[in-house]
Amino acid sequence: MADVPAATAPTEAQRLVLLLPDGSRVPISGSLTIGRGEQANIRIADQTVSRVHARISLGPEGPVIEDAGSSFGTSVSGNAVEGPTRLYPGAQIRVGDVLIGVAAEAPAPARADVPSVEPVRDPDTGPGETLVVPVDATLMGLRAAPDPVLSLDGRLRPRVRSGWALKRLAADEGAERFVLRDLEGGAFVRMDADDAALFELLDGNRTVAELLSESEQLVGPAGPGRLARLIADLADRGLLEGVGTAPTPAEPESALARILKPRDKTVTWVGDYFERAYHHWGRVFFSPLPVTFLALFALAGFGAFAYIVGARFGTPFVVANRLAIGGAVFVAGRFALVAVHELAHGLALAHYGRRATRGGLRLVLIFPYAFVDTSEAYFESRAHRIVISAAGPACDLTLGALFSFACWVAPRGTISEVFFQLAFGAYVGAFFNLNPFLDRDGYQILVDWLREPGLRQRARQQFARKLSGAAPDEETSPVLARYALAGVLWSAIGAGIAILFAAHYAHHIPAHIPHGLVVAIFIAFCVLLFIPVLVQLGAPLVQRARFGSKEVNRVIR
Repeated sequence: MADVPAATAPTEAQRLVLLLPDGSRVPISGSLTIGRGEQANIRIADQTVSRVHARISLGPEGPVIEDAGSSFGTSVSGNAVEGPTRLYPGAQIRVGDVLIGVAAEAPAPARADVPSVEPVRDPDTGPGETLVVPVDATLMGLRAAPDPVLSLDGRLRPRVRSGWALKRLAADEGAERFVLRDLEGGAFVRMDADDAALFELLDGNRTVAELLSESEQLVGPAGPGRLARLIADLADRGLLEGVGTAPTPAEPESALARILKPRDKTVTWVGDYFERAYHHWGRVFFSPLPVTFLALFALAGFGAFAYIVGARFGTPFVVANRLAIGGAVFVAGRFALVAVHELAHGLALAHYGRRATRGGLRLVLIFPYAFVDTSEAYFESRAHRIVISAAGPACDLTLGALFSFACWVAPRGTISEVFFQLAFGAYVGAFFNLNPFLDRDGYQILVDWLREPGLRQRARQQFARKLSGAAPDEETSPVLARYALAGVLWSAIGAGIAILFAAHYAHHIPAHIPHGLVVAIFIAFCVLLFIPVLVQLGAPLVQRARFGSKEVNRVIR
């Protein structure tokens, strides 16, 4: 076994932590495997890292690392690992081309079987590292008690289960700058500094009485109440050790619900693909010069599309005078455009060192489309999240410009009509995804830009209170009011564009389908477009008309 310099040899109470390239911290409290495959405790998406590259275990004198027969080898501080090699604070582990740091963790708590969590209530205004407790922590020696909640004295000692990551974001993220991720279910929870400090207490060392006392010292008189809400929330999400999520009784589904229910086909290899694509060719799209060129090209595309629409280079859903062919081209083009849209999101994640955990196909009714889980973006800064959200719509606009220019320069006929359908599909997708009033990319961009979490729900509630005549609540905000009003205007703009398109092609579409069907489709489109507006405006106005503002305020109070 390789020797460790005396100055860096860990003491008995000292524990070590791995510092991963993405800033995550993983305590070394038992056996760990490092690799690219799904069976590894610590997954690193790099082609120079083998599926099971190295193993870390606890030896009599501290953690040791061994190579697991990897292709590119393992080294510690420049020395090749040829057998069990001691780890120590300051060591640098190289697996393939990836460097992993080793640092000293805080002293172990009173019970050696419980992982310690570094304090999060520090005054630092910058973002912090991510503390990770892997899903397999129960197999890593992090706890040994047969009952994970009750201690030997029979008293309840709440403890967060393994399989989570906690990150502190920059101070400009607002009050809720801590992000907790469930590594098993993939859910995210935003917390402020007080909740994060209370979360730190749930390590299984303290009884409920001790927790209540310490929560009051940390947060003040509101501490016990906040602690109770935090524990209840964690239990509901299945994050509290020994407490599973409450089983939800299955309700019988109607035939319509079964038809409308989305069906997913999920794969987990998309993260590896995005990593390879980014390193081979994708990184060029994130350089300043290409980004500037693509932005100018996308802006020019608006003019090109307006020209080909005005000159009637094509008719929506019609190719070679056949509605069936045009519709098939539009649907196939939309599916391909969605796939490229999601690829752009995945490349943006890889650009910031994050990894898409899953992706696949989703079938809604008979319409398939691709999707990618970009929830890892929650761990990035506000500016990075905006870029990741904007990558998809930016791709739509760029492809719309490309197909518009192709339609313009192509000979008039079937080829130009195909390019018209693709350009039309790209701009429809961009309009849909940039809609800030649907839970799509535009909404996520707006939430991050305004620093207003839960913007849509809060704006709707405030708008409904105002329309119903209820007294304004304490959270009344001009930002929320403007957002709710803009939602009505956005719907009106969308209807206006639809009307202009319908009027422009009114004399061409009936040549391919009956006039009555055209009118019915147009009416159905407008109804669907305005249903959210009618619900938002109608419900509070009806409430006010039926009961009056005085009765509404009495009921609300």
